[in-house]
Amino acid sequence: MKGKFGPTVLGTDNVMMAAVLADGVTIIEGAACEPEVVDLANFLNKMGAKIEGAGTDRIVVEGVPELHGAVHRVIPDRLKQARFW
Repeated sequence: MKGKFGPTVLGTDNVMMAAVLADGVTIIEGAACEPEVVDLANFLNKMGAKIEGAGTDRIVVEGVPELHGAVHRVIPDRLKQARFW
């Protein structure tokens, strides 16, 4: 998911979410490595997804027939926590 300005978090997240319910295996090369991508992968895995490599530039997603509910605490927003004043 590497664009001309580098990896994109939202692009990586969107492909990862779509790949979870797709048939077969999806490999995301040039994936974003930010904590938000890792957190989404952890959440999806709790729901029954099969995602490996989150946090690296290569994520492998094996499609599953369905997801189920899960309890997950979302990580804090890093930009909101930054003190600019």
